[in-house]
Amino acid sequence: MMTLLEVAGVRKAYPGVLALAGVDLTVDAGEVHALLGENGAGKSTLMKAIAGSVVPDAGSMTVGGRAVPFGSPEAARSAGIGIVYQELSLVPQRSIAENVMLGRWPTRFAGLVDWKRLRADAEGPLERIGFRVDPRRPVAELGMAERQLVEIAKALSSEVRVLLLDEPTSALSDREATRLFDLVGQLTEQGVAVIYVSHRLAEIVRISRRVTVLRDGRVVGTVPTGEIDEDGLAAMMVGRATSLVAAPGGRPSRPGDDRPVALRVRGLARPPRLAPVDLDLREGEIVGVFGLVGAGRTRLASALFGLEPATAGTIEVAGTPRRVASPADAIAAGIGFVSESRGQSLVPKMSVASNITLASLPSVTRSGLLRFDAERREARRYVDELRIKVASPAVDVETLSGGNQQKVVLARWSCSGSRVLVLDDPTRGIDVAAKEEVFALVRRLAADGVAVLYLTSEVREARALADRVLVMAGGRVVAEVEPSATEEDIMAKAGGAHVG
Repeated sequence: MMTLLEVAGVRKAYPGVLALAGVDLTVDAGEVHALLGENGAGKSTLMKAIAGSVVPDAGSMTVGGRAVPFGSPEAARSAGIGIVYQELSLVPQRSIAENVMLGRWPTRFAGLVDWKRLRADAEGPLERIGFRVDPRRPVAELGMAERQLVEIAKALSSEVRVLLLDEPTSALSDREATRLFDLVGQLTEQGVAVIYVSHRLAEIVRISRRVTVLRDGRVVGTVPTGEIDEDGLAAMMVGRATSLVAAPGGRPSRPGDDRPVALRVRGLARPPRLAPVDLDLREGEIVGVFGLVGAGRTRLASALFGLEPATAGTIEVAGTPRRVASPADAIAAGIGFVSESRGQSLVPKMSVASNITLASLPSVTRSGLLRFDAERREARRYVDELRIKVASPAVDVETLSGGNQQKVVLARWSCSGSRVLVLDDPTRGIDVAAKEEVFALVRRLAADGVAVLYLTSEVREARALADRVLVMAGGRVVAEVEPSATEEDIMAKAGGAHVG
């Protein structure tokens, strides 16, 4: 095959961190080339460098034999490079069509936008990925999975020769992911080169021809996918053998029904996207909530934390009725929340230490003044415990990889002493080793008496971690199953109607 994309000697350093240490990569036309590595290995930095949004300290890039300068998204687009970022780059207040065609709105006389043509131009890439939606609808009304589909359509709205996909299925259901794989297959048949970043090893084995593994900013090796299995990839990625996921069937021991109820919800609703939900969550219990895209999982989580307050129903925490109309109300009630979107949970320009202690300021302040030594000490404990890869807790959290940012959010609620923890897809975009650490932390919190509501789009995780599993469809809880139930049974129950 002909080499379409070549990067050579790419180096990028941030304060205290060498993100890329002279990376070389070649991708052939018509090839799906997977990029694999732990959080902080340098995958996203390399993707951003190729797309023009990060300027490397050294290195070169060619597309089709022609040099393409780094640091220019426009030059990258002109060379036929398109990207779907892990952290979406949409404008929520604008319509789907406006986002798909962002930066390329058609105009008529006097520079006025041709709205009819804009919508028509957007419908093409939306139909191409099978996303049937009114293009006039604001992105703010969409769930995370639907926003991801808009981002993919945006990348395909211009002629691409090289498509960069950074965790493209992290918020998609199996059905949506399969549709994406079919689309990737069609693109490669047309000669498009695809660089595919994912922590889901089964996906990499399924769709890629070659895999390049990064570790600590360096290329460990490039292997044909047909010559290595998932366990081999995991070992190559972390430098040691590791289990891919906890065995299904729930925890070895589960709290009894005599444990006090930590969270009681009755008739909690926000029509039309969240129907009345009843829920009891006991101290030390992990309750999984599984649902496909649009099932209402995130709507339920947002209602419990006051991000999208319920318009009906009641919430009790430790037997006390609570009005949760805002995140401040939820925190005061002892409810912590980890969003599926790290951007909602972090303050990018603040340090890692400040983000960790954000929900527990009384423990690191005196007379209203921040005790920096106490903040650093508390943060360092969680940085070490969760193996957050950072040079110092004093650096800005925005410089961390996506997986390490998610660990910071988990550390915050562990530090705050919340008695109820709502986790909405907390392992989205996190690698195998980091997943093991998250699972261990969740189990430890439960062992300490924290009640955990674990919402996930992955059946495996629900079965592996939960004491019992609630299944959602169409904005309501449609079933409760034991974690020993088969994936097929759970998926069948989840296959009901969907809401946006």
